[in-house]
Amino acid sequence: MTGFGQAETENNKFNCKVEFKALNGKFLELNLRLPRNWQHKESGLRNETIKMLERGSVNINVNLTYKRAEDKVMPINHDVADYYISEIRKISAKNGLNENSLLNNIFDLPNIIQPKEEDNNEEDWKIILQTIHSAFADFEGFRKREGEVIANELSGLCKSIYSKLAELEPFEETRVRNIRQKIAKELEVIHTDLVDKNRFEQELVYYIEKLDISEERSRLSQHCEFFQQTLKQGSTGKKLGFIAQEMGREINTIGSKSNEANMQRKVVEMKDELEKIKEQINNVL
Repeated sequence: MTGFGQAETENNKFNCKVEFKALNGKFLELNLRLPRNWQHKESGLRNETIKMLERGSVNINVNLTYKRAEDKVMPINHDVADYYISEIRKISAKNGLNENSLLNNIFDLPNIIQPKEEDNNEEDWKIILQTIHSAFADFEGFRKREGEVIANELSGLCKSIYSKLAELEPFEETRVRNIRQKIAKELEVIHTDLVDKNRFEQELVYYIEKLDISEERSRLSQHCEFFQQTLKQGSTGKKLGFIAQEMGREINTIGSKSNEANMQRKVVEMKDELEKIKEQINNVL
């Protein structure tokens, strides 16, 4: 399920902002971005966040904005710089070169700029970790609200299928009567005295029974009730998907047996609602 959450914390040293962004997916794909001086914490943080997340393509971005100038820049390694300067002066004196021109590019030399090590402050990390948990709580709240919206929509679509199923009943009697009249009319063309009345009734009953949809209506009704119960249980979308498949089978069978225009129209409407259900289930699978 898609989701978004963020949190922000500030102290006298830095401002910490954390964002959670997620897209729906069957498996967990975690992309974690930490400031360079805190990347040594990535492995532990990744293991912790994996426990909180189930699946989806999740991006976690931790951004620190330092307030003091000395915290914003990478420090100069003075020992290395002094060594380079001493060596450059020796080379300049030995070869009669202008040492200032050689010193212009001193900051391009290796190891002059070094990563900070003093930021491995556990108190600072506790603040960052707290912000991450706050952002996750906001993220979970977003997903819960979205889940409630989807659940309400799924419930409404299922109820719509159920109501359209009930609307089929009045057309069934009309359909049977029309079938009888149509067959009787066609028999008038031939000599009716050649027709065995009892056998005709038997064949007619058999034919009408093949078109009977009472069992399909009963099963579809049960599937709709099961779907609603599963929604209330907070089950996963995979289970809802299985129930939707069974609903589709019954709707298709009803459609193949219903040779009446009004019934076919209701079947098309039920199929349309079922497709909407499947689309929404994809958001929670």
